[in-house]
Amino acid sequence: MDKKLAMKKITEKVAREKAIEMVMQAYNTELMTTLLGRLEENKPKMLGTNVARDHLAKALERVVEVCELTE
Repeated sequence: MDKKLAMKKITEKVAREKAIEMVMQAYNTELMTTLLGRLEENKPKMLGTNVARDHLAKALERVVEVCELTE
């Protein structure tokens, strides 16, 4: 997913400032989800799970998905 295109889709639905706020909230959620996943005590460790995640792209996907529900 192209990040600029995703942000453009979001800003078409809501104002620029609201789009930034929504994406930042989703970004923080992505970070916390990753952190909590790493902190879970009973979660088995899997080989090859040290993969860098693009939290911003995932956050944009979440917000675009929600915006598309209104169509």
